[in-house]
Amino acid sequence: MKPVIVGGAEAWVVANDLAKAKVPVVLDPLANLPADFDKIGARLDNAALLNRAGVRIAFMLREDASTRAKRIRQAAGNAAAHGLSRDVALEAITSAPADIFGVTSRGRIAQGQTADLVLWTGDPLEVSTLATNVWIAGRPMPMTSRQTELRDRYLERLRNQQAR
Repeated sequence: MKPVIVGGAEAWVVANDLAKAKVPVVLDPLANLPADFDKIGARLDNAALLNRAGVRIAFMLREDASTRAKRIRQAAGNAAAHGLSRDVALEAITSAPADIFGVTSRGRIAQGQTADLVLWTGDPLEVSTLATNVWIAGRPMPMTSRQTELRDRYLERLRNQQAR
């Protein structure tokens, strides 16, 4: 059995023990307000403290899946703002989850890996950066959605002064 701590809002307290036992922690880097007594010691630098002790970390968020997908890179950026290196923060949303859960064919850019890539307009940990291209399993994905189609439809009307 290979244990993994999921949640770990107070994992920093036993960071050295987790590192010694090689137990990874999947945590929410935004968890700093205790919702109950199990998280009374939650703090924003939890990820940095765990990493400094040698614990392998990955990130997850407590919200529903659709919101989580959009905000996970913001959470990684917040962890970087609270002492985690940017490289480790990026790794915590790419190769670390793959490694922790035993997925060997994804999570990094390397020969023999399944190509899941995102091309950004800038720093992927910066919230103002946009994805310009996405490839899943090596195939380009359409960059349109209901939101982009609505935006384009009404933007065109606005440009033609027919917004009303």
